[in-house]
Amino acid sequence: MALIDDLKKKTEEGLRTLRETAQDIAFSVEKQATIGKKKYIDITKARRGIQKLYAEIGEYVYDAFTAEATISREDAHIKERVHSISQLKLLIRDIEEEIDKVEKAQPPRDGL
Repeated sequence: MALIDDLKKKTEEGLRTLRETAQDIAFSVEKQATIGKKKYIDITKARRGIQKLYAEIGEYVYDAFTAEATISREDAHIKERVHSISQLKLLIRDIEEEIDKVEKAQPPRDGL
């Protein structure tokens, strides 16, 4: 009977290890997918938005310069875009902080 009990115990330990390994792999895959989405979709989208706003400011300043118009810091067109750029930069920082948290996350351990 000791042999059967020992075999049963080893089998249970092996299954528990297999289950934990499968959970760890699933957690890692999900973690990498979340990081990838945030890095390559969310941050890229925000950076494209910033580039678009920079281009709008540049075009506006160019048009004003060629028309010999005066531009000030209080210009509503520029002020709105600068505010939008600041908001997008904050969004990128928040996303990067989320990525750091996800990267540091550990898989949950069930009492298996």
